[in-house]
Amino acid sequence: MTLLSTKDFQVTAPALLFDPEFYIFDYAVETQTSKFLVVEEKKLELAPFVDIRFLPLAQGEFSIAAKELYALEKMHGIKRPQSAFIFHHAFVCSTLLARCLNQIDAFFSLKEPWILRRLADIKRSQYHSMNDKKWAEMFSCHLGLLAKNYHSGKAPVIKVTNVANNLIVDILRYLPEDKILYLYSDLRSFLVSNLKKPQETQVKMPGLAINFFKDSDLARKYPQFCDIGRLSFLQVCALIWVLNLYNFKSSTEQQLQNVKTLEMNDFLEDMGGSLKRLSRYFNHSASSGEVEAMLDPSVTQTNAKQQQLSYGRNTKQTETSFVLDKFNFEIEKALHWINPLVEELEVLEYCRVNTLV
Repeated sequence: MTLLSTKDFQVTAPALLFDPEFYIFDYAVETQTSKFLVVEEKKLELAPFVDIRFLPLAQGEFSIAAKELYALEKMHGIKRPQSAFIFHHAFVCSTLLARCLNQIDAFFSLKEPWILRRLADIKRSQYHSMNDKKWAEMFSCHLGLLAKNYHSGKAPVIKVTNVANNLIVDILRYLPEDKILYLYSDLRSFLVSNLKKPQETQVKMPGLAINFFKDSDLARKYPQFCDIGRLSFLQVCALIWVLNLYNFKSSTEQQLQNVKTLEMNDFLEDMGGSLKRLSRYFNHSASSGEVEAMLDPSVTQTNAKQQQLSYGRNTKQTETSFVLDKFNFEIEKALHWINPLVEELEVLEYCRVNTLV
């Protein structure tokens, strides 16, 4: 069997393409190489994020020329498992949802793979200098390498970072059979969530808004909203919410067949029903025992990102009440400022039309 040689490893083509413990992690634009991690599947399963913070958990890493990888992917002729995708605008319990699905054998959840963040950044910065064929090859190959036969779950469920929401249109174009769920919240809840975040998270919001403007024509249509430096923190957050929902609408309105939405509070108020419906949408009919497993308190009553900490819906409601009492004036002011744009764009109405519920 042919061995592929890298700087530090030799690996067979079937292992590279199909073994879950050879995990596609990154792409280097400068060298046009794809980076793999050598990592135990269990670590992938338990990680709250498989992004840059995950690197220290890998046993090793190696890179291979992307051109060689694309050729191998084209040649094998083996059908990969069908992935499903969870997109979101942040702070909507998406990690909790992915963890719940991961409790049964039908699904294997990958949470925020770094390769998707990399592809999203490449699309924003270099897409216009690429031809469609080159982008399609890069996108399809790396997405395919996430769709492996994981031992502890059949269908990959990929929870995407909100920074990679610009890839929704590419999923629909190049992977038209794969299902998409878009998880969102009402604007007030989103503002409250932002106010609960630490300073190191809050300072990132203006940069996120600038990136999201690059993904749509909203800046051209509404230039009065583009001067981010003159906006308050909550105005920036409100704009991010609008940009995300507007970009979701723009990306999907011509191809809604495999797209559903779910509002965060609908999910939290009926977790069992939501998980049952979502499982069915993701091509699995969950039994009552499987729904019970997905609702295990070790998942639903712990912090999604720091799983050793207790955190349930009552804690979330207490925190929300505190923030609303403390910042009610500022929240109402931001809502009054942005609501005319929300109504004009009809983004909430669009999300509600195609709801999973």
